[in-house]
Amino acid sequence: MSPAAPHPSPIEVLIVTGPLGAGKTTAVNRLLKVEVAAGHRVAVLINEFGAVSVDGSLVGAERPELAGVENLVNGCVCCSLRDDVIATLRAWCDQPEEIRPHRVVLETTGLADPTDLVDLEREPALEGRLRLAGLLTVLSCLGPVDHLRTRPLLHRQAALASLIYLSKADLDPAAAVAWESELRATFREIPLVHSRHGVPPEGAPDPWRGDLRPVPEGWTPSAGASFAEARSITVHWDHPLDPAALEALFLAPPPQGELLRAKGVCAFAGWAPRNDGSDRWAFQLADGRLEVSPLPLQADGTAVACVGVVIGTGLDGAFWKKSLRDLERPPAGTRRKVVLDP
Repeated sequence: MSPAAPHPSPIEVLIVTGPLGAGKTTAVNRLLKVEVAAGHRVAVLINEFGAVSVDGSLVGAERPELAGVENLVNGCVCCSLRDDVIATLRAWCDQPEEIRPHRVVLETTGLADPTDLVDLEREPALEGRLRLAGLLTVLSCLGPVDHLRTRPLLHRQAALASLIYLSKADLDPAAAVAWESELRATFREIPLVHSRHGVPPEGAPDPWRGDLRPVPEGWTPSAGASFAEARSITVHWDHPLDPAALEALFLAPPPQGELLRAKGVCAFAGWAPRNDGSDRWAFQLADGRLEVSPLPLQADGTAVACVGVVIGTGLDGAFWKKSLRDLERPPAGTRRKVVLDP
């Protein structure tokens, strides 16, 4: 009788959470780069609030060598999309050992409460096949420090962390000191380091070796309220955009509601393709700052589709759809598409 085949090692899963615009995708891209360089097969599961996955496009273009990229949109991994998370992880666990990922990075939307994710390894379909390696929370020091006390969702994202990255400290050292002081006073036992462009300092704790914190008794997921209050608006573009108009739109106060986040992919009118052949640029609005960075072609040589997403509470949808479409500058001799929905 032949011996039974050895049971494959569990897939390690690192949860990355934190508020909208804190720098999670930047940190995730850095983590993936390190894993690939180390020879690990690594996959990423990205949850975004909205109809399209902008962050998934950014990761896919930057890291074409991944073992898998899955995007979950129009919902939240901690509640409405939990079954999809389990199905995706199960499918990766079911793959032959020679191609299945060694590790998976699970990036949540900034509106997700990670409370309902820290028990994933106890799911019947995943038990013994998956191990939660840590929960990395990314927090930006550019937001008001009192958000740690006044925004319950942010507080939970920090409270369940096995490691905290305090991002953007180089942009406001004084704010970083205030945030670090508050975090260390509130969560003395959680390791905390400053990260710059997603990179922690030399000698920082390994996010994959985190000690997961137990969920306090009686602490039920609370993301529903924040998730229900937010709204996302998506516009697909067919032509290059006016860069000055883009900056003016996003840096001006919105006429209604609170703009929490904006991001997208576009080409800019008058900007020639770069040496790599791509004319695409990624833009990110967070903490009142607009950042634009070059986006390479995808692995198959095609460009990422142009799209813009805004997320906020109490937003005027008609205003944002019209304003985003008005950024287009069709080349001479072409006509703009007529969009029938308001």
